Amino acid sequence: MIRKNKSLIFSLIVAAMMNLIHINIFNTDLMPDFILLVLIFWFFKNPNAISISLFWYVGLVTDIFMGDLLGQYALTYASCYFISQYFMNKIMLNNKYQQLFYIFFIFLSAQIIMLLINVMHDLHYPGANYFLQSISAALIWYLFTQFKFFKLDH
Repeated sequence: MIRKNKSLIFSLIVAAMMNLIHINIFNTDLMPDFILLVLIFWFFKNPNAISISLFWYVGLVTDIFMGDLLGQYALTYASCYFISQYFMNKIMLNNKYQQLFYIFFIFLSAQIIMLLINVMHDLHYPGANYFLQSISAALIWYLFTQFKFFKLDH
């Protein structure tokens, strides 16, 4: 259990550093939320060790880390926890190509929640290219599931 917690903490630190990297291609930010990607991966890998409180606390730390509205990421991550929990059996029973649809849906819902929070707080609408991050999250999920460690086997 301690080893898995070390892996979780290390992967969250790496994901936090990856969130700082912004690669803009054609003025479009294609980098997904790596912290959410790691949280969802560990939730599916070991669902008994990951709880909604971890999603919430990591979201609060991410709010402080990213300098955004306090509670924005916490609400988004907690909502994604519930969505992931709802789709858990479907994701675990399907093959890796069908899993991509659910991962895309989880990230799309996270982006919609963030967009609603930002628009209600009088921030600008980022445009339709904003939703390309969900596609890149699904592609990254697919690339990582090619490795044995990242396969979701139960």
